[in-house]
Amino acid sequence: MFNLFELNDNLDIKTEIFDNSKIYIIDDFYKYPDEIAAHLFIDVPAKLWKAEDHPSFNGEHFIDQRHDFKDTRIVDAEKLLSNLCGQPISSSGKIVTNCIQLFNKEFNDYKNNYWCPHTDYGYNGIAYLNTFDFPGTNLYEQIDRDINNTPEHYAPWRSRSKYRVIKTLEAKFNRLVLFDGAHFIHGMSIEDDTFFNLKRINQVFFFN
Repeated sequence: MFNLFELNDNLDIKTEIFDNSKIYIIDDFYKYPDEIAAHLFIDVPAKLWKAEDHPSFNGEHFIDQRHDFKDTRIVDAEKLLSNLCGQPISSSGKIVTNCIQLFNKEFNDYKNNYWCPHTDYGYNGIAYLNTFDFPGTNLYEQIDRDINNTPEHYAPWRSRSKYRVIKTLEAKFNRLVLFDGAHFIHGMSIEDDTFFNLKRINQVFFFN
């Protein structure tokens, strides 16, 4: 059976130690990245993420969508990444994505804020599927208290005065980055108007 999510042969896995934590970067991760991007972002509709949350500006000032469906063809990629980070995949055999586009420029004030700095339960893998290079994912140090008791999509932008970027993982088509999302506060990097005009698209893996 044709495996849409087949990995490239002889992957070149680069490892970096940063802040006492291993970060992995794998370029040319998939053998068929164009077909994957077409399948996920043309053939299969993504759904509004956390559509049940209220209050929320998702779908109004920006759109944050996800795919989340079963496809066991992804298990080889999961096993490779799990062996690298030493953690099990959170939910095996599932395709999960992030699809985000910004609309309202006053609300989406990226010059003075960062988008949703957060931590996760363990390592994160992000496969970037936009066909151009851009600043992909920021890793932060929190330098001031930041209290946010609202749903994620009500106040996703957090003041730059409360965080300092310690590293940016650069995005490149068909590059996968794997980093400890529990160790690093992190979030997507928005530094210009690119994603007011295009969707930012990637596939994600969560480990714990």
